[in-house]
Amino acid sequence: MLKKYKNYIRVTKKFPYIRFQKRKRASLVLVEELGKICNTEGEKLLYHQLRAKMYYPTPHYWIENICANLALVPYKLALIELRPGLNEKKIVRQLKKRGWRVLFYDTDQLLENEQLYVNQVLQQAPTQTKNVSTSS
Repeated sequence: MLKKYKNYIRVTKKFPYIRFQKRKRASLVLVEELGKICNTEGEKLLYHQLRAKMYYPTPHYWIENICANLALVPYKLALIELRPGLNEKKIVRQLKKRGWRVLFYDTDQLLENEQLYVNQVLQQAPTQTKNVSTSS
């Protein structure tokens, strides 16, 4: 019987000595065309470039009290536009606590060279290909 619950119980040295582990739910994001929700030209360009690379970004995704301009939810990667008065360190700290990574982008640089930011996203969120073969 103990073997059955071994995956759900953790023994620690501090009180309470026995803790139950919570199961984390998988994040489920419905895939739909959300390009028309993007407000700025930089968001639209980055959205369409990521869609061309088979990523499905979600525009204006709220993570607690922070709105990410684009978010790759399964990879927990937030793309936030740099604005004057934006406290980058605070945002990175808050999102890091929740297991998210953050990439900040400048709209002017994005419009000049969009591949620079797309390559950064590809490094942070690599594609996972499954080998599905039906050989008999």
